[in-house]
Amino acid sequence: MDALAAESFLNAQHRIYGLTMRPLSLGHAFALEAIGNSFYHGELGTFHDLRVAAWICSKPPFTPLKFDGWRDLLWRWRTARHDFSQQVARWKAYVDDYCTPPQMWNKQPKAGEERAEPSRIPHQITSVVRLMRLGMTERHAWATPVGMASWYEAAAYESETGSRLDIVTDSERVAILRAKQKKTENG
Repeated sequence: MDALAAESFLNAQHRIYGLTMRPLSLGHAFALEAIGNSFYHGELGTFHDLRVAAWICSKPPFTPLKFDGWRDLLWRWRTARHDFSQQVARWKAYVDDYCTPPQMWNKQPKAGEERAEPSRIPHQITSVVRLMRLGMTERHAWATPVGMASWYEAAAYESETGSRLDIVTDSERVAILRAKQKKTENG
């Protein structure tokens, strides 16, 4: 079995700033991208950005963002005491756990072959539509973890078209890592 597939479906429990994270779903990813949260893209943001990302991912997808109750004020006060770098590491582990799509070989277009224009529709919406075509309800599709959704889409593509995707295997990933390591050692 592909290690990335196993990683997408077999996940650990994650806590960030004392909040129990829900599986990082398409709905969470959409919300984080919509507000421009840098942590979803692996960039280092501010303490506030990470707190907002953790809060969003601890709630069901599309829960309105509001910090106005006394519990929220107490939570915000307590989070100021946490080690920021430790919480960033926890966030990275959380994202890595839920965002493991199939790794594809990058094929360059042949001479004279044009690449398709990228869609202007956010990719999470496209994924939700594909999952709904597989029989999921809209609510279930938005709650599907990001990596899991990618594997479902890949499997659906292969079963519908009869074509095989050029997915990098575990042994190929190991060979690539060894080649990179050898290259760094030599030069």
